[in-house]
Amino acid sequence: MSDIRMVIGGLFLLYGVILVVAGALGSAVNLWTGLAMAVFGGTFVAWARLRRL
Repeated sequence: MSDIRMVIGGLFLLYGVILVVAGALGSAVNLWTGLAMAVFGGTFVAWARLRRL
């Protein structure tokens, strides 16, 4: 059975890392948005790993 939390968390984590890299090279808004998305995605992935269905 597939868990949607892993998909959502993985996508947020991936896009967050991309924005952190873009923010490090350019705008500070991208950096902070990327950090927030990476934390949110990491939380979802950890939640899915720690509390299995």
